[in-house]
Amino acid sequence: MAEGSNDNNLEAKESYWNWQEFKTNVVRASEAGPDSSVRGRKYLDNVDRWFRKIDGITLRYIPEQYHPFIQTGAIANFMFVIAVITGFLLLIWYDPSVHSAYDSVAAMSDSPYTAELVRSLHRYSSDAFILFVIFHAFKVFFGARFTGSRWLAWITGIVALIIIWFDGWLGYWLVWDDQAAMIATATAKMVDVLPFFAEPLAASFLTGDSFNSVLFLVVFFLHMLIPISFGIMIWLHVSRLNKPNFMTNMKFSGLLLGSLIIVSLLFPADIGERADLLTSPEGVVIDYFYLLPLILTERLQGGTLWLLFLAGFVLVSSIPWIMRRRKREDTQPVVDEVKCNGCTQCFYDCPYNAITMVPRVKGNPKKSEFVAEIDHSICVSCGICVGSCDPVAIDYPNLSAWDIREKLDRWLDDDARKLEDVNVAFVCGNSAGSLLTIDPESGRCKEMPGYLVCTLPCAGWVHPTLIERALKKGANGVLVSGCESDPDFRLGADWMGDRIEGERHPEFRKDRYERDKILYLKLDKPEFDKFLDEAQKFRKKRQDDPNLIKDAADKIKSNWKQAAAGVLIAGMIAGLTVWPSSAGLPLPERESELVVSFKKKGAPVYAEKQSDEDRPRHMQRGDVKQVEQRSDVAVKISAGDKVLFEEYYAPKGIFERGYSSGIIHIPLDPGRHTIHAQIGNVTENGVEWQQSVEQNLEIKEGEKAVLKFDEQEGFSWYF
Repeated sequence: MAEGSNDNNLEAKESYWNWQEFKTNVVRASEAGPDSSVRGRKYLDNVDRWFRKIDGITLRYIPEQYHPFIQTGAIANFMFVIAVITGFLLLIWYDPSVHSAYDSVAAMSDSPYTAELVRSLHRYSSDAFILFVIFHAFKVFFGARFTGSRWLAWITGIVALIIIWFDGWLGYWLVWDDQAAMIATATAKMVDVLPFFAEPLAASFLTGDSFNSVLFLVVFFLHMLIPISFGIMIWLHVSRLNKPNFMTNMKFSGLLLGSLIIVSLLFPADIGERADLLTSPEGVVIDYFYLLPLILTERLQGGTLWLLFLAGFVLVSSIPWIMRRRKREDTQPVVDEVKCNGCTQCFYDCPYNAITMVPRVKGNPKKSEFVAEIDHSICVSCGICVGSCDPVAIDYPNLSAWDIREKLDRWLDDDARKLEDVNVAFVCGNSAGSLLTIDPESGRCKEMPGYLVCTLPCAGWVHPTLIERALKKGANGVLVSGCESDPDFRLGADWMGDRIEGERHPEFRKDRYERDKILYLKLDKPEFDKFLDEAQKFRKKRQDDPNLIKDAADKIKSNWKQAAAGVLIAGMIAGLTVWPSSAGLPLPERESELVVSFKKKGAPVYAEKQSDEDRPRHMQRGDVKQVEQRSDVAVKISAGDKVLFEEYYAPKGIFERGYSSGIIHIPLDPGRHTIHAQIGNVTENGVEWQQSVEQNLEIKEGEKAVLKFDEQEGFSWYF
């Protein structure tokens, strides 16, 4: 009878929250923090929930220290280290010469457990690096972790990705197979747009004989040295982080290396056909992680490619400013120097190194020699320093701990008279409670009857004295909600858990208040329903079910389930690495063509004779003739009586005294042709043709014939 009476009373108490008129000035928990300053946050959150859902599913079966999706940055760094080590080991077998590079790489397949294994490890670790960097970038973007001081990590991350991508692009060049030939010509197409070379770089990739071996060595040494600049970018990338998770732990690193070895043995890195610059391949297999731009370079001109690249870089790099709203000045935490006792706890707890200890100016110098100082240009307004400050010397003007304390007093005084088992909830706006609808003035929440809810930027903001205050004023229980996987403010959720357990200062005083009156939930955004369920269970059955008083991430996992889940996830990641690494490239239809490359000096145009009489005797040379400039060079290509091409080329150089040069692409129908080529100087009286050549050739569909000319060797045919 007593049990039924209690249930009826509980229903009556809950009805109080249902029939009371709910105020209209309500906010979402995700928008109620002091710094919700990102445009389109609602749309970003919708995608971020899917990433969190993947994390949550994986966490059900795999321990956090082996979780691949919340250590994406650390895994990428580990893969980079493996790529560097295996790259140096490959020098044992690789010959960096354009004439023997392909043979040395192809010969590695004769040693499947040494050379071929190392090469495959080098390739797949490089691919896995890009895979995890992309996954890491997506999580950062959709988690809106790129504004404020975090712009530096965003920009350096983009630059680091471009650097390592370009290094991989050059690495595939060094194999000198058919895809390497495409890389070389694509690179030349973009470089020739820039005013760096007097002679087009593309002229070096028209025939096998024209490829300069010195250029190949330059590419080789660039590939070896570029990772140094990547290391600098990564150092800048984590320079503002406190306790960065830079590398995976030893056991996890061993598992990752073992997985790479298995994949490398099962799917050895492939190699294409030997590079043939005169023949266009009908189909080619490429590594999409590094060679995806070949889809564009085979279809677009160099200027268009540069426009797309620069526009994309500017757009992606400016995201921290394009999507950032103006930040309110009162969202910045401030330090009361008089109250600060110089304990340094905030200095150690700040996840972004925004706090330094400086000599005291105000207050009693005997209290402490140093006080905390916050660099607002680095601070991300997470509020973790507020929860770590024992004397409550750090405060937000817009989210003051004192104001929250006064609210708690008012809420509990008003509602304790009406409802006996009122509970208090401190909810992180990025956790599972982000969808709560809250009246910030009364603390009431539609989705959580029986709770007075205060929303925060991070669970680490909660000072243990606030929990103690709520319990002291009559709250039946206190719920604190934080992020579970890959928290938005990194260490705050962990610090909060440690404080509640008395393992980190300032700690919750268990000698004064009962620990089982506190429920700390670490749940991510997709687990909103579970969050509400756990909250109501805690309110209704806290005293009868002690098993509820636990971290929601503490789950009992059997060994076989962990192993099965690990194998499944490793297989999925291996598939995402191997499949794009050897996928077919759709190529546009190639036309048969004649390619003409020339380099010639035009006729000299002299200035008037000048006298040296005004110079000292030892510098006089008599009357001299100076070349003022050179004439244009004319090129004419005919097939029988039909003129296929005729054009004039001005001399290079600022003073127009250099060579005239160019590369001409002339489409030809498949079949037999009699080609007549002429080259000469443009004079006042017309064109003075100086040299010519005639050649009968037969060209097939998709093939090309090359005609090269320079003044020393004359005309040379390649077909």
